[in-house]
Amino acid sequence: MERRRNSHPEAAGCLALVAGGLAGYGSYRLSRAARRACAVLLREHPSIFDLWTWEAPLTIVAASFTGLAAWAVPAVALRRCGSGAVRRTAPALSFLVVLAAFTPAHFAWFGTPMGMGSDTGACPADHVPPWWPAWLPS
Repeated sequence: MERRRNSHPEAAGCLALVAGGLAGYGSYRLSRAARRACAVLLREHPSIFDLWTWEAPLTIVAASFTGLAAWAVPAVALRRCGSGAVRRTAPALSFLVVLAAFTPAHFAWFGTPMGMGSDTGACPADHVPPWWPAWLPS
């Protein structure tokens, strides 16, 4: 019996790259919303070399390639072994777990910057907004 091969294996990788970019954009928006809710003061006139200027594109690119790697490693490792269901679900599950860890890590690093000033007293000194769930790390 002849095994069928996927005629377009690059389609799943492209989908992982695009979905990772969308997850990166969501992570950026979440961190930005936290900084705005706590009225974190950034530099008034950011320069081209300021990290906050490049946060959005860098987050999108980092999440895209992180998601692609999280999908590709199990997809390549399970290419010749395992059942068809395992070969299909393991890369997707790995992709979801890695990007689900990427978002709180990005929030903790960029959404709640330490040592920054604040205009209002809406948030505590660690700049975690009141709407952030306490059970998630920050």
